[in-house]
Amino acid sequence: MPISQAISILRGQCRVIKNIHLCYCDYDPLAMDVILNLTEDGIRLVFDPISQRLKIIEVYNMEKVKLKYCGVHFNSPTISPTNDQIEMSFGATHPGVFDPANQQFILNFRGLSFFFPSNDKLEHNYSHGLGSLQFSNGPPVVSKLCIYMGN
Repeated sequence: MPISQAISILRGQCRVIKNIHLCYCDYDPLAMDVILNLTEDGIRLVFDPISQRLKIIEVYNMEKVKLKYCGVHFNSPTISPTNDQIEMSFGATHPGVFDPANQQFILNFRGLSFFFPSNDKLEHNYSHGLGSLQFSNGPPVVSKLCIYMGN
């Protein structure tokens, strides 16, 4: 989707979607992504600066959205998107990847990535995936979701 189409759609929803911030690089507009930040909805639309086509939808505040997969909610005010909930909804068949620099686990599916923060000091060499780990603060909850084209 081109950025012009996204802006047109968002303008048509001005009663529902408020506080949209357009972010780009003033001094070199083709050097960095163009972002439409829907601040009250916790969503960023990230566009390629050259083609101006949508490349990532980032849900960075899971508490502000209700999400479902195959007609079943996996995130809502009554359903917390824990690693167990995500694995139950999406059927994780492979372990997530640990990112030690950001202290988070990333569970990837085709076109979809879930980010789980970890306050615990964990090693990346766990053998049975995210669900097999014990966390001192309870099961980790998704902090961010990215939707994109491809792998």
